[in-house]
Amino acid sequence: MSLAERLRPVLGLLTMLMAGTAFAQDTAFDWLAKMRQGVHQLDYEGRFVYQVGDQLDGLYVVHRVKGGHELERLVALDGEAKQIIRGEQGVACLEPRSRNISVIGNRAGIQNNLQDELQQIAMHYELILDSSDRRAAGRAAVRLEVRPRDKLRFGYRFDLDSTTALPLRSVLIDHDGQIRSQTLFVDLKVGRDITPIEKDLSALALTRLPDPNASLPVASDPGPGWQFQGLPPGFRLVTEGRADDGSRHFVFTDGLASVSLYVEPGQERILSGYSRIGATEAYGTVRHGHQMVVVGEVPRTTLTKVAEAAEPR
Repeated sequence: MSLAERLRPVLGLLTMLMAGTAFAQDTAFDWLAKMRQGVHQLDYEGRFVYQVGDQLDGLYVVHRVKGGHELERLVALDGEAKQIIRGEQGVACLEPRSRNISVIGNRAGIQNNLQDELQQIAMHYELILDSSDRRAAGRAAVRLEVRPRDKLRFGYRFDLDSTTALPLRSVLIDHDGQIRSQTLFVDLKVGRDITPIEKDLSALALTRLPDPNASLPVASDPGPGWQFQGLPPGFRLVTEGRADDGSRHFVFTDGLASVSLYVEPGQERILSGYSRIGATEAYGTVRHGHQMVVVGEVPRTTLTKVAEAAEPR
């Protein structure tokens, strides 16, 4: 599993409102709205830890918004210095040791349908606000509990900065109340004096996608297109990618949880049945002459339903 997929839940948790503004009278829904909206508006830079079981990873992140586009760099501070760089067109994943660079389309941007998305989230999660005095990352915080209304998704707990609504700590919780993963900022700068990603042109150049009008080789057998019927309630397709060998990559989300589906031609099983890697569940099967692997920080039932929803057009 790539670093990008392990950290996808982390990338959607950071927010901004004007410093010094208190939200003491806001409801849990209001706090969620500020957190979700802020991910597309915040300039921030900091270091945080990401824990799964007894594994602890340190990461550095810098995020800026320029001209309505998000620019972002995420760097692993432990082990190999892997990086994820988000530009205007795509997201590049760099693995220096293997010299491997992969680029996918960038679906992130300033959202125009935030209210509709929040309404969908509220249909599938119960929101509970605890404004009692607490601290996280050395700051005063309030706690937002996000509890699933069914068994198809896990719950979340966010400790939000009391003046900026920034999630200082975020926790993924299973149906038994056990913590599957958590993140915690250890230092953070917001709004000013943020490292300008755009000055590193070589890094941003890696995120540029090929010209769609350029002459490209055509795969001899592009394989079938895919449609999805009977997805788990609340989940929708947000990203689709295709490689020259006919393999496909699809990403689904319910607004909080994300699920990836990989479809490759052939009957050989890369993964058969269920597996777990850290906080991430995986499910592999063969359908319609294709290998299918589904991964995500969701219950196994949800992975099965996503695989079963895939049908050739």
